[in-house]
Amino acid sequence: MEQLKEVKVKNSTVIWLPINADQHTPESIHSSWCQSNFLFKEENIANQVSGLRPPQIGGIFSALGYERSDNTTAATIVMPTGTGKTETILSIVVAGHFKRTLVIVPSDALREQTKNKFVQLGLLRELGLITDNTLNPIVATIKHGVDDHEHLAELLKSNVIVASASALAKFKSEYFVKLTEACTHLVVDEAHHITAATWARVKSQFKDKSVFQFTATPFRSDGSRVEGKIIFNYPLKKAQDEGYFKPIEFHPVREFVEEQSDQVIAEKAIELLRADLAAGLDHIVMARASTIKRAKDIFELYANEEDLKPVLINSKVKKKAEVLQAIRNREHKIIVCVDMLGEGFDLPQLKISAIHDPHKSINIMLQFTGRFTRTTQDVGDAKFVANIANPNVNECLEELYKEDSDWNNVISDISSCKIKDEKEYQEFRAEFSTPSKLLDLGLTPSISTSVYKMRVATWQPERFQRFANKQFQILDSVLNDEKNTLVFSVKSYLPVGWTSSKELFDESWDLYIAFYDQNTNLLFIHSSAKDGLVKRLVKLVAENATQVQGEHVFRSLAGLKRLKLQNVGLNKNKKGLRYSMHTGTEINEQIPDIEANRATKSNIFGKGYENGELVSIGCSHKGKVWAMDSDSLDKWITWCKGVGAKILDETIDTNEVMKTAMQTEELEEYPEIPPLSVEWPIELLRKNESKVSIKSANWEDSLINCELSIAEVQNKDPKILSLVLKSQYAVSPIEVTITGKGEVSFVSQENLDIKLGEQVQQLSEFFDEYPPTIFMCDTSVIDGGFRYYPNEDYAYLYDVNNTEDWDWAGVDISVESQTTVKLTHSIQYHTIQKLKDNYDLVFDDDGAGEVADIVAIKNNGDKELVIDFFHCKYCSKKNGVARPGARVDDVYQVAGQAEKSVKWFGDKEKLILRLMDRERTRLNQGKASRIDKGKYEDLIHFAKVARYSTFKLGVAIVQPAISKAQVTEDQLSVLGATAAYIDEVSGVKLRVVINQ
Repeated sequence: MEQLKEVKVKNSTVIWLPINADQHTPESIHSSWCQSNFLFKEENIANQVSGLRPPQIGGIFSALGYERSDNTTAATIVMPTGTGKTETILSIVVAGHFKRTLVIVPSDALREQTKNKFVQLGLLRELGLITDNTLNPIVATIKHGVDDHEHLAELLKSNVIVASASALAKFKSEYFVKLTEACTHLVVDEAHHITAATWARVKSQFKDKSVFQFTATPFRSDGSRVEGKIIFNYPLKKAQDEGYFKPIEFHPVREFVEEQSDQVIAEKAIELLRADLAAGLDHIVMARASTIKRAKDIFELYANEEDLKPVLINSKVKKKAEVLQAIRNREHKIIVCVDMLGEGFDLPQLKISAIHDPHKSINIMLQFTGRFTRTTQDVGDAKFVANIANPNVNECLEELYKEDSDWNNVISDISSCKIKDEKEYQEFRAEFSTPSKLLDLGLTPSISTSVYKMRVATWQPERFQRFANKQFQILDSVLNDEKNTLVFSVKSYLPVGWTSSKELFDESWDLYIAFYDQNTNLLFIHSSAKDGLVKRLVKLVAENATQVQGEHVFRSLAGLKRLKLQNVGLNKNKKGLRYSMHTGTEINEQIPDIEANRATKSNIFGKGYENGELVSIGCSHKGKVWAMDSDSLDKWITWCKGVGAKILDETIDTNEVMKTAMQTEELEEYPEIPPLSVEWPIELLRKNESKVSIKSANWEDSLINCELSIAEVQNKDPKILSLVLKSQYAVSPIEVTITGKGEVSFVSQENLDIKLGEQVQQLSEFFDEYPPTIFMCDTSVIDGGFRYYPNEDYAYLYDVNNTEDWDWAGVDISVESQTTVKLTHSIQYHTIQKLKDNYDLVFDDDGAGEVADIVAIKNNGDKELVIDFFHCKYCSKKNGVARPGARVDDVYQVAGQAEKSVKWFGDKEKLILRLMDRERTRLNQGKASRIDKGKYEDLIHFAKVARYSTFKLGVAIVQPAISKAQVTEDQLSVLGATAAYIDEVSGVKLRVVINQ
């Protein structure tokens, strides 16, 4: 090699490293690439052959194949950190004979690193991939904006131009256009970092040129999408298996007192570092903080470890370059910083991460993790330290911050799921060959539509362009290749309401979607603007289409089980009253008017169960249908198809739909209907239960170990219902009193508090605002001061022939629980022995906060999980003897437990994680394991399988107090109502096990 030649162009440089004394131009260098064959030699460690790694070979072949195809979309290559991304970029530039390549990087550090690799072609020469005739490129490095013709001309005397996105943003438009026109190819490294505005500016200049984007995480934190097509993805799991990614050890600490959390994390990180250093490993700790102030506070916790030379670095540190160099020289064993050290800061010795402040974004967390998993000599596995009791973890990161979490699997699972989602969206997006920024904005329209019949209309989507006028400007639009889905955005200028001046306007943006379903001949239109504009759009794109209105719209309510109408608007033919809105009990009173045609339905909104899931639906006689939800474009289309099928179903009688809806009554006293069970308010069930606790002056327990139930002894006052809250430490009475029509108040005798994260509130006050749900034996429910009951007659009997009569010989049927000592004569023990051969795992969940007395799981080849709940109940004694019989009281409680447990079918992974949490709690108390068959590791595996498997679910009541020979209609009636409820909300058939 000759001496390095460098030309300064203001702050920028043009560098060339000649391989001989000959003089060369960018053209002659490019010619040497074209005339020399690139050797695609693959690494073979077994045969001691050096070469390109499998992910590099895959990335290069994919890129060169794409380069030679007729595709014009930007190509995305996904390669995990540490798999050799930069060498892959060098290879495609040289092997692909790229004449002049613009390489965009996100940071100054990565710009310098990339420049240095290009100057001597990295490892390409060392690995023998190029010949001696292949010349090194002339590399320009842009560090400033250009506004001078001579400066730009000097920079363009190069084969490769490396620039940060921030430097390009400083270019004057004229010179930016000239720079990009002179480049034949664009390569974007760490593509997830480039902002939408920068990308739009660059992309517009490379419309008909090849664009390659490299990233480890093809999704951005701002919600927008990394544009382009994923042409190659090397899975993170594969990188781990093949040793490019060091294994990760998770070292959790559990500190509930937030003020002590940093101290505990620091102590653990220092302990791990000293152990690694003693083992001869060249490791460094990085302590991560979210702000400069937090970093300063955290640094004090490490400052006393003087032999480890802790250092604090952030954007305001003096002599930052010197500090960074000292870190590179490994003079400091502890680094405290805000976020990361920037892309391009490659230090494989970073091996211990002390996460004092968890990341809020899964994308950033995936990138951050890659810093600690790089491989080199004298380093061991990566170690992460975090406080799993930290309540401030983003929902999508919770899986990482769980005790016994396997970060190797979790990180690769999260990465593969995110990339899978991105690929699925790209498949949908592939239906639109016309480029559009709209489809990369992460659109999640509200779920709503107006529906039109197209019998006499012609679909002409191209005519939507006429929709624009002086007030409405179409900014972006796209029509798919089948021409059945149109999406466009509109920018509106509307006069403000607080002045008559015409100089001031409100600027607003609206989204329009039109989907024409040719199979049903229905047109669906969504608009975030006012409905009047929808009609204008339809007149343009489907003239003579007729809007579906009136009774046909209300067919959308059909098929919902246990439909609870929340508000009903009616048009009435009464003098002085044309319209009325009704909620609660008022709805019941209006149904006779509807049936007698004295009123017509105007608008209805309600919630119910469809296909075992809770859904909402609203509809208006004017033709609009909606749900209280938002989702992606493809999900909106699927929802529209479901609505369309109902609207066209001539067998649906909308008056019948109203009659079968749940009815409402405001309570003045509690009905003479036996309550079965009570459940926590849904507002609590949506939260992470391990972060909610109940406390008194003497004890505190996690919500996961607490249970509400109906008190065995009730107050004689019909306005009072007695409940009990059972924890591991106490049984606390709670009274609910009806204080007025439809109004209740709660009183807890122990003055209990509820703690949600760091917020503490009296439990009675919380229940006043969010009352628990009380299940009654007729399948009605009481929510606060209201009772919701089905209009259908549920007084049908459970078929006695469907019951299973077991032999209970040797069992004391007055003893329900096997307890922690495993009582062999108990109902629960006998049931477990009877069923355990049919399952892979049998879990004793008996106790306060239980899902069921027994949860049994069978794994069918990781493709299907069979999950069955068994609810056991003892037989009460009379004159000291427990004898099966016809007592209806023996059914109420166990039926309530069965109804209550169905909620767990909504999130099977959460169910399994709850079982894991309850097992850990039991073992921490020094008591026997809850697992009667299988092992804890099975639960960990099932939780992962639950993310993608199918399910077969079951609920069983086990009550040997019921005699098949003596069973009564009252008993069968309660069982029948329970079976009907469980079937309607989950689609699961109730199994009943009794005595002979």
